[in-house]
Amino acid sequence: MGTETFYATAAQVLPTLMIALTVEVGFLLQLRAKLMENQRAKGGEQRKLPGPTRGELARGSFRFGTVFCFGEVLALLSLGFRWFNVWTFIGVGMSMVILIAAVAVLPYLRFLDEISH
Repeated sequence: MGTETFYATAAQVLPTLMIALTVEVGFLLQLRAKLMENQRAKGGEQRKLPGPTRGELARGSFRFGTVFCFGEVLALLSLGFRWFNVWTFIGVGMSMVILIAAVAVLPYLRFLDEISH
């Protein structure tokens, strides 16, 4: 189904997408820490901050890491063993689509968190 070029490109793009996700999650954690610090400085009652909690971000990061590992290993195995069939194509393609969607959505979530304060 896919060619050797597709799997080689996927093996290079997937780590780049994972790095972008890691940076975005770091920005979300920094924003959350800043909001908590501002809340403590005001001395007001502790209220739940909007947006994802640290635990939710950790679970989401683990899930995306699993998708990354699946796609990367499958792309490398496809290259090594010349498994150019429909199942490897779908597996690698879906991993790329999921990570691209996450990279596109996380900055939007960060923007929404910033304008809510």
